Amino acid sequence: MPKSKYVFLLLITIVLSLIVNEVCFANNVFQYNNTERTYQLVIYGGEPEGVSAAITAARKGINTLLVLKREKPGGLMTYGGLNFLDINHGPDGKNINKGFFAEWHENVGGKTTFSISKAVETFQNMLEKEKNIEIIKSTNLISVTKNAEEIVSIIIETDKGIQEIGAMYFIDASQDADLAVMGGTPFFKGGGDIGLPERHMAATLVLHIGNVNWQELAVDAKENKFGPSFINQDNAWGFVEIGHLYKPVDKNTKLRGLNIVIEEKGSECEVYINALLVFDFNPMDAVSLKKAYQRAEKEAEHVLEFLKVNLSGFENAKLLSFPEELYIRESRHIVSKYQLKVADLLYSRIPEDTIALASYPLDYQASTPGYNGFVLFNPKIYGIPLRSLQPINLNNLFVVGRSAGYSSLAAASARVLPTGMSSGEAAGLVVSYLIKDSLKINELIDKDENINKDFFSKIRLELRIDEELKKYNNYINRNLISTINDQETIKHIEYLLSWGLIMGGYQNNFRFKDTITEREFAHIIIKGLKQQSAPILYEWIPGGLEAVSNNIPLTRDQAAMLLIVAVSKPISVIEQDEYFAKAFEYGLIPDIIVRNIKENRVLNRTEAYILISSFLQKYQITEEIRFYRGE
Repeated sequence: MPKSKYVFLLLITIVLSLIVNEVCFANNVFQYNNTERTYQLVIYGGEPEGVSAAITAARKGINTLLVLKREKPGGLMTYGGLNFLDINHGPDGKNINKGFFAEWHENVGGKTTFSISKAVETFQNMLEKEKNIEIIKSTNLISVTKNAEEIVSIIIETDKGIQEIGAMYFIDASQDADLAVMGGTPFFKGGGDIGLPERHMAATLVLHIGNVNWQELAVDAKENKFGPSFINQDNAWGFVEIGHLYKPVDKNTKLRGLNIVIEEKGSECEVYINALLVFDFNPMDAVSLKKAYQRAEKEAEHVLEFLKVNLSGFENAKLLSFPEELYIRESRHIVSKYQLKVADLLYSRIPEDTIALASYPLDYQASTPGYNGFVLFNPKIYGIPLRSLQPINLNNLFVVGRSAGYSSLAAASARVLPTGMSSGEAAGLVVSYLIKDSLKINELIDKDENINKDFFSKIRLELRIDEELKKYNNYINRNLISTINDQETIKHIEYLLSWGLIMGGYQNNFRFKDTITEREFAHIIIKGLKQQSAPILYEWIPGGLEAVSNNIPLTRDQAAMLLIVAVSKPISVIEQDEYFAKAFEYGLIPDIIVRNIKENRVLNRTEAYILISSFLQKYQITEEIRFYRGE
C-alpha cells in the first residue's frame, strides 16, 4: 500500500475514533443529566429495616424509592441465612414490637424461627402491593450531593448506567450506614466509644446442612447430653458443651452453643445452624471479609465431621449451599444527635421522642477466640429516641438498623432485627407527617432539645407504642439496681457499666453484696485505665498491680494500697496500717467510703466499685471518646 494512502487511512481512523468517543461521552453526559429523578423519600438499603420504612411511607401516600444494593430485599435474612429472631419481650414475656414487624412476623409464621424463602417472598409480596413504591435493584452507591446540612441527591450505578436521584428525605437502611458516612457523618468503629476501636463482635457463617434426623437429635436435646438444651418441632438451642468440646482447625474460628432451625421437614430434614464464629477480620473491608468467609467455609467441613461423630441425628449429614455472606453483627456506629446510652437501658427510660421500644439483653458476642463474650445486663423495656436515628450533621436523613446512633454496648441490645424494623417503620411514618404537615425536623426537636410532644404523641399512638407503655407503666424509669438506694452509689455503678467494666448477666445479678478479690479489683483498674487512655498508665503499672495483688478477698487497706500503686507512688515506705490514710491524703479515697468504712475489713463489691469508679473518673478521657459517647 502506498505510504500516502496508509497515512490517509490512519488519519480517517483517528478522526472516526475521536467522533465515536465524543458521541459516547456526550451520550453518557446526556444520560447522567437527564435520568435524574426526584422523590419525596429515598430509602437506601433493602435490609428488613428498609422494607419496613418503604412500605410504611408508601401506605401514607409518600412517593417512595427503595434502592437495593442487591437483587432481592431482606438483607441478612436473604443473604446471610439469618432465620432466628431475637425477640424483644416485655416483662410479661410478650412481644412488644407491634405495627409492621408484627404484620410481617405473622405472615412468616409468628415464631422465633422462620423459612428464609418465606421471608423473602413475604417482603416481595408486601412491596408489590404498594403503588407508591418504586424499586431499583443491584446498585452501587457512588456519591452524595449535599447542601449545607441536607442531602440533595445520591448518585448510583446500575446496569442501565449512572443515575442521580434527588429527594426531600432519605433513610439509610444499609448495614453499615454507608449513605450517612458518604454524607460526612462521623462514626466510630467497634468499641471506639469505650477505648476499644479494634474490638467488634465475631461474624458467623450460618451452616446449611441436609440429611439431619430431627427425631434422633431430640433425644440428645431432651437428655441435655451437651448441657442444657431445648427442642421443639421447629428449632433447637443450647448444646453449650458442644462449643467447648470442638477444637477448631483454624484458630481464628470457634464453635459456640448451637442455634438450630429446621427448614425442610421430613425424616431427613434440612437445618440452618448459627454457631460458627469467625474472628480476625475487618468488617469494613471487602477483601478481609472475603478471606474470613473462605476460612469459615473450610472450617465448616471440620465442624460437620465433628457433628457427625458426636451429635445424634447428624450421622448422615452433609453440607448444602452456604449463605452468600457472613452474618456481621457490628461495624460502624454513627454519631447521632443523641447517642443511646447504657444508662437509658439501665433505667428503662422512655424519652419524649421515643419512636420504638426494645428490651433485648445487652448480649455482646465473643470478639476473640479466647473470650466468650458477655451479657452486660437484661433491661426490662426502653425507648429508642428519634434523635438516635438522626446523624449529627444531616437534617433530612434517618439511619435505621444496627449502625444507628447507639453506644457500642447499648447496640448489643438495640441491634436486633425487631428493633430495627420498628425503627424503620417509625422513620417512614415520621417522614410522611413531616411532608404532609409541611414541617421541618428542627420543628420536632430544636437545638435546645425542646421536643414537640404533640407530634410524638401522635406517632406513638399510631405505632401502638402508648398501649405498650401503659401496660408496662410500673417498669418505666425504674433502675435495675433497685437494691441500692443511694444515688451517689448508683452513679458509680452506672459509670462502670457504661465502660463495660462490670456486668449483671441475663439475671441482672451484679453480686453487690459479694466479696471481690484483690486480683479482680486490680484487673478492673488496669482495664479501665487502658480503655480511657489515662495519662497515669505507665508501662509498669499493670505488672506492678499484678505483683502486689492476690486471689484473696479485698480489704479496705489493701484496696488503698493498690490505688497507691496505680498512681506510681511507693508503698515500701508506708506501713500497712497507714495505707488507707495515705491513699486519702493522695485524694484516692472518696468521702462516701471515709464516712461508711471506719475500720479495716473485707469490702463487698459495691464498696470496691465505688473506689474504682471514683478513681477512674479523676482522669479526663480524650475529646474524641467524649464525642463518641455523646458527652
